Amino acid sequence: MDTGADPWLFGWDPTPAIVSVWADREGRALVWRRAGEGVVCERARFRPWLYAAHLDDLAHLGRRLRPGDPQAPFSYRELEGPEGSLRYLVSARDGRALERALLEGASRRLGREVSDLEALDDYYRVGPVEQYLMQTGRTYFRDLPFARLHRLQFDLETTALDPRQGRVFMAAVRDSQGFEQVLEAPRPEDEPRLLEALCALVRERDPDVIENHNLMGFDLPFLEGRARALGLRLELGRAPGPAGLARLGEGRNARYSVAGREMLDTLDATWRVDFVVRALPSHGLKDVARFFGVAEEGRVYLEGHAVYATYRADPEQVRRYALQDVREVDAIARRLHASAFALARMAPRRYERVACAGTATGILEPMLVRAYLQAEAALPCSREGPPGEPHAGGGLALFATGVAERVVKADVASLYPSLIRTYGIGPACDYLGAFVHLVDRLTGLRLEHKRQAQRLPKGSLEQGEHEAMQAAMKLLINSAYGYLGAGRLAWFADRAAADAITRRGREVLRQVCEGLRARGATLIEADTDGVYFSVPEGWDEARERALVAEVAATLPAGLRLELDGRYRAMFSHEVKNYALLGYDGRLTVRGGALRSSRSEPFAEEWLRRALRSLLEGDVAGLREGFLEAVRRLQRRGYGLEEVAARAKLSKTPEQYAQAGRSEAVYEALLASGRSRWAVGERVRIYRAAGGVWRLLPEDPEAAPRDYDVGHYVRLLRESYAERLRKAFGDEDFERLFRLEEQPGLFDAPLEGIEPLRVGATAGAGPARGGGELGR
Repeated sequence: MDTGADPWLFGWDPTPAIVSVWADREGRALVWRRAGEGVVCERARFRPWLYAAHLDDLAHLGRRLRPGDPQAPFSYRELEGPEGSLRYLVSARDGRALERALLEGASRRLGREVSDLEALDDYYRVGPVEQYLMQTGRTYFRDLPFARLHRLQFDLETTALDPRQGRVFMAAVRDSQGFEQVLEAPRPEDEPRLLEALCALVRERDPDVIENHNLMGFDLPFLEGRARALGLRLELGRAPGPAGLARLGEGRNARYSVAGREMLDTLDATWRVDFVVRALPSHGLKDVARFFGVAEEGRVYLEGHAVYATYRADPEQVRRYALQDVREVDAIARRLHASAFALARMAPRRYERVACAGTATGILEPMLVRAYLQAEAALPCSREGPPGEPHAGGGLALFATGVAERVVKADVASLYPSLIRTYGIGPACDYLGAFVHLVDRLTGLRLEHKRQAQRLPKGSLEQGEHEAMQAAMKLLINSAYGYLGAGRLAWFADRAAADAITRRGREVLRQVCEGLRARGATLIEADTDGVYFSVPEGWDEARERALVAEVAATLPAGLRLELDGRYRAMFSHEVKNYALLGYDGRLTVRGGALRSSRSEPFAEEWLRRALRSLLEGDVAGLREGFLEAVRRLQRRGYGLEEVAARAKLSKTPEQYAQAGRSEAVYEALLASGRSRWAVGERVRIYRAAGGVWRLLPEDPEAAPRDYDVGHYVRLLRESYAERLRKAFGDEDFERLFRLEEQPGLFDAPLEGIEPLRVGATAGAGPARGGGELGR
């Protein structure tokens, strides 16, 4: 891949194998890159800079501000550009001095104290690393394969979730070069040695990247809290940079960074993936590992609250558990971080920021600004004011509920990027055309990488490189539309352009729906760029593909309608909530109404089995499965962990006390004797006999199964079974999910109950709960 062919897309400096950059506001930079088997560090100087609409706030500098003099303490260049743009590129030897001068000048000009440049629309600035990368045209990882990156995973095991209440008793460490080690602190007095040994091990192994699942939300905050309590310094950085751990931001949104190493959280990548696939059972490490098939055979599973108790009784089991954690993190990172690695080859940002940033304002916008900087052009100033009329979104319609057979999904490949390319839709202020250029080039290159990946041997290094690049480019182009509609959050935002894209998108989706219906298909659901529909009995895959091809031929040039999936059956519950049964027997459940990571495990599992029975046409099995779940509840055959729901705490103890209303999760905490907890902490609770809510005990298998049977039977019937109501007529539904096992005298036999079939009642317009595909 020739990354030098497009400086707006890939930068222009050819320096290879950069693995980390550290820069400060005084204009000093450290650049680490791989050379042979080792790493070299280059010291560099750069002039901190920003875009400015005028020079009024620097007038008090007098002769210290000079035009076009790169040696002066403060200098500027006036750039070509339209009226109202940021026409001055201001730089200084010292970025802090420049900021102080601007704040002083702005305070004088406005007659009030100005303490933050972010409050002024007169300026555009980025962080020191971004300034350095944009100014030099450098990017990370040029000509460096992902496999050559030295990655290290570590995971903490602690006695509590709050560092003020617990400590670290174990740390598992591994890296991509095959190293593994477990550090332990059986006694409280051993903890300082463990933390020091962990830091020393990181420095000794000298990785480019440190990874873990929930690294930013748990491990690093816990490490920081324990180090503070013990009076230790966490020296994790790479020489010659600062050794300590730096915290960026406060509270739940805090991020952590160290010089010379990139800190990546696989939880960020999991959220990003689930935003697209919407299929992960939860975002926890164990569930994610199982979902991607990377959980090793014989995996040890322990509930978080039981880990320390298990360690005291069986330390070897917890050692295996901890090492399996970091192995899973490595496997998930190899699968999910490849696209962020590819994005870092394009975006002028640190790899760790690319991996967690939104692809719109976090990646696309820096690339747009770099394009203007490289072109020596004034930066357009089009930040939209307060929102007016609501933005018109994509097309969405529910045409039918119930059970459909012979279901096909067709979608328009990269609909919004294709509309941007075909009609040249971009921000009105973007006079260089950088936005449309980037989307056009990214879309074209993505298709080329996709073709290359399909031609290469599956699993080969070359195939993986092409797959990563096409996935990264897909992320970027799919964020382009969202960027236009981001309002004040995006510098180049243009709601009119975003509306033009969705308007054309709705027109295309309506055209697809009309074309399918005219050719004999029964529409089920349409959403933005895709349509689920059912075909007549007797159609085979060839006929389905021919139908899609016929409709595709009617679309405007540049738009491609593709067959995206074929399914034996589908249950349409409500818009964006459905279950699909593939011809291979795989069940896919989408939408919060049918699946939730907070649900009671016994009921969630029952619902999946019930959906399978429904889609397989096994009505008798559906009835028997319901009765068996009721019987099992009545004899307390489910364990406490199977009836306990997950809950994430959103209030501090003080906030809950002030709220003035009872909530089950906090009442369970208080009933257990806990008066302190942290926002963001996850706990599991269940309803005990007598209606009392309790925390799941540390050893639920040893605890009495004292849950409220009546409550959980009602929950199964009135919450979970109720989600299948649209699959049956009212009388049949009541018959199927009646608690009495004996059939009534006048009940029809179960064999006569049929689900409501899509096609028998589907009308010409959207059904209940649907939205119109308006113009």
